[in-house]
Amino acid sequence: MFNKSPLRSTEEDYFANTNYSKNIQYIITPTTEIMVNFSSNGLKAKKACLIYAEKLDLKGLVQLRIAEKSDHRKMYITTVDSASFQELKHEQSLHVTFTGFIENMVQILQDCQLGKLEIFLVQGNRMNESNAMYKLQFVEIRPFKNLVHLSLPSSLASLNVVLFYMNTIVEKLQKKCSKQEEHAQEVQHEIHNHLKHIDQLETECTKLKENVSKSTQSLNQKHSREVSQLRENLQKLIEERQEDSERHSKANASIQAQLDKLKIEKCALQAERIQEQKCNEILKEEIAALKGRVSNLKEQNEKLHKEILMLKNEERKADMHLQDFRKEANELNERLKKCDKNKANLVAELEAEKKISRTKRQALEVATDEISKANQIILKQNQESVKLKKTITWRTEVALQQEQAIKQKDRELKDKELEIEFLKETLDVLRREIPKELDSLRKFSKSLETKYSEQIEALKIKLELSEKENLPMAANVKNTQRQL
Repeated sequence: MFNKSPLRSTEEDYFANTNYSKNIQYIITPTTEIMVNFSSNGLKAKKACLIYAEKLDLKGLVQLRIAEKSDHRKMYITTVDSASFQELKHEQSLHVTFTGFIENMVQILQDCQLGKLEIFLVQGNRMNESNAMYKLQFVEIRPFKNLVHLSLPSSLASLNVVLFYMNTIVEKLQKKCSKQEEHAQEVQHEIHNHLKHIDQLETECTKLKENVSKSTQSLNQKHSREVSQLRENLQKLIEERQEDSERHSKANASIQAQLDKLKIEKCALQAERIQEQKCNEILKEEIAALKGRVSNLKEQNEKLHKEILMLKNEERKADMHLQDFRKEANELNERLKKCDKNKANLVAELEAEKKISRTKRQALEVATDEISKANQIILKQNQESVKLKKTITWRTEVALQQEQAIKQKDRELKDKELEIEFLKETLDVLRREIPKELDSLRKFSKSLETKYSEQIEALKIKLELSEKENLPMAANVKNTQRQL
C-alpha cells in the first residue's frame, strides 16, 4: 500500500515549492520537539525529533514531516490525500471524513506532546535504506498490550526536499539578522531622542536663570524708585514745614496729621518690604532647588553619555559581526550555487545514461520479439513437415518435388537456427553488461550522496556557529534596552 509512485512524489513536491508556500497552513505550532522511537533491522533507538504538520487546502493534502534534531538530513515524510485516506479508512476502519481526520490528527499530536501517546517509526523489510518504506505509528502504551491508534506510511525525503528546507532555515536566519539590524537602528533613534530631550532641559534651565535674574533686577529697581520718591517727598515736606512754621503756626495740627499719615504709609511700606524680602528668600530657595536639579540632570547627562559610548562600541562590534555574517552568508550562497550547478551536471549525466539504458532495453525487446517470431516460424515449418511426410505416403508421383522442397526448408531451418543462436549470444552479452552498468550507476549515485551529505554537514556546522555568535549579541541588545 502507498507505493512511492511519481504521482506521490509530485504531491510531496507541492509542500517543497515556493509557488504554494503562501497556501500552506500549519496544523500545529511549527518545530515541535517530540521523542520518536525508531526500529529498523531489529535495532531500536529513541531520538529527539522536530515534527512539522502542514496542510494544503487547494490540493486536499496533509503532510507530516519528521526530522532528527541532531541530523536534519534524515527526514521522513508522510503525505495523505483524499484517495490514500479512503484506503486508510477501509484498511484501518476509520469512522471520520477527511476534515475529521485532520482534526483527530491535531488531537493525536497534542497527546504525543503531553506524553499520552508515543510515536514509533518502523522500517519495512527492504534492505536498501534509500528505497525503504516506513510505518509511522501512534501508539498508546498499556500494561497488557500496546494499542496502535493510527498507522501511516512514511518514506525518506529526497535530496531536493532536504535542500529546500535547509534553504528555508538559512532564509529565516537572514531575516533574524535583518531584524537585529532594525532593532539597533531603533536603539540609535531612541538615544538621539534622549539627547534632544537633554538639550531641551538645558535650554529651559538657562531660560529660568534669565527670568530669575530679570525679576530680581526689576524688584530692586522698583524699591530704589520708591525709596527715592519717599526721600524727595520728605525733603519737600521738611522745606515746606520750615518755611510754613514761621508763617503758619496754626497749620501744625494739620501737618502733624499729615506726618502721622506718612508714618502709617511708611509702616505699610516697611511691611511690604518685609513681604518682598520673604518672597526673595522663597525665590532664592527655589533657585537653589533648581540648581540641585540642574546638577542631577548634569550627572544623568554624563551617565547617558557614558552609556551612549558603551552602546556605540557595542554597535561597532555588532556591525563587525554582521559584516562577518554577511560575508559567510555570501560564501554559503556561492557554495550552494556551485552545488546546484554540479547537481544539474550530474542529473544531465544520469539522464544520458538512462537514455542509453533505455535504448539497450528497446534492443533487448526487439531481439526477444524476433526470437518469438522465429519460434513461431519453426513451429509452422514443423507442422508443414509433418503434413509433407503424410502426403509422401499417399502421393508417390510428386515425391521428388517434395524432397527438393523439404531440402530447401531444411536449409531455411538451419539458417533460422543460426540466427537464433546469434540472438541468444547477444542476449547473454546484454545480460552480462546491463548489471555492470547498473552497478556503476549505483556507485555513482552513492558517491553523489556522500559528497552532498558532507557539504550539508559543513553548512550545518557553520549555521550553528553563526547562531551561537548571534545569541550574545541579542543578550547585549536586551541589556541595553533594560538600562535605557
